[in-house]
Amino acid sequence: MNILKKAENAPACKEREELINELRDVQKLMKQTEMMFHMTVDDDLIEARIYQLKSLAKHQDYLISRLKKSDRLKAENDFVNV
Repeated sequence: MNILKKAENAPACKEREELINELRDVQKLMKQTEMMFHMTVDDDLIEARIYQLKSLAKHQDYLISRLKKSDRLKAENDFVNV
């Protein structure tokens, strides 16, 4: 593989690592929010925790779909470059 190809592939790898790190952060936040949900007794705060969990779950789904998309694109590029 020549240097140009490596340079083109490097940002994709960095982007994937950033997505993975962000996904880990979101999963940590989800665990923390779940713990807070179980400790909350006020009805308004319970609703807020539920909203937070749903929001984080949507963000997690988004990141997973981006990771899958980047993996598909990488696989297609690998196939084309063979």
